[in-house]
Amino acid sequence: MRLLLAVVIIFSAITQGHALEISASLLYKVTSGKQATPADVVIESADTAGIYDAFNGSYTIYRNGSAVSSVKKEFLKGGNCFVKNGNYYLYCNNKGNSLDMLSPKFEVYSSAKLAVFDPTDVAVSGGYAYVADNDNHRIVKIDLAEAKEAASAGKYGKERLQFWYPYAVAFNQAGHLLVSEVLNTRIQKITKELKFYEFIGGWGINQGQFYRPTGIALKGDKLLVADGYTGLIQYFDKDGKFAGVLTDTNGKKLKFGSVTHIRVTGSTLAVVDAFEKTVFIFQLKEKN
Repeated sequence: MRLLLAVVIIFSAITQGHALEISASLLYKVTSGKQATPADVVIESADTAGIYDAFNGSYTIYRNGSAVSSVKKEFLKGGNCFVKNGNYYLYCNNKGNSLDMLSPKFEVYSSAKLAVFDPTDVAVSGGYAYVADNDNHRIVKIDLAEAKEAASAGKYGKERLQFWYPYAVAFNQAGHLLVSEVLNTRIQKITKELKFYEFIGGWGINQGQFYRPTGIALKGDKLLVADGYTGLIQYFDKDGKFAGVLTDTNGKKLKFGSVTHIRVTGSTLAVVDAFEKTVFIFQLKEKN
């Protein structure tokens, strides 16, 4: 009995010692005024971020928290996402029922239009853009070279390859597309061919569960999921198992007002808090 207890204690110590912890150190934050709606953020470099303001139709570059340039365009008003892909940007233009491709000067050089379309996020792989079509409960695959729909999958529902307000999308290292579903309160993992792979999470307020999952991002093989209701950001390992809740450097859980998009590049995390009208920029640190 003593031997068994000793083995259990040793095993517990080993697993706890190898548990991954991710903490976030605040680098700076940008808070907008009442007449602004920060909707998305692009991590341009380690010290530079661009904030897309859907209310004013603007994209403003900040370096270490100070604005250095800004562009305003009428067609940028009211959009849902703003994502950089190589040397151009992808814009979720829900008013125009399109996914627009923008030059570095923010001019539309290509546009994939659909009859009915409510794009809220986009991820790119192999020359295709995979778009969350929120109101239509589906994922749309767009051929970027042809600027047209190549395929789509999904309809309203709770089963496999059915969605209930898909919001954010991101590819993991294995090449699977992860989709947050706000009202199905889960992450659905599908293939590039739009086939079902597995579910992650489910409704609840316990560890590994979601109440209103919104923004998602990948840091290496770890999946970060923001909850628009609880204000927490949870992270999961490569197998989709709960691994922890994002904390500050003192171990206190980070809590936001209502997160929409989150973005990760390298060790930089950007969080868009719609309720606080603030974009937070953090440096992530991992510790075993």
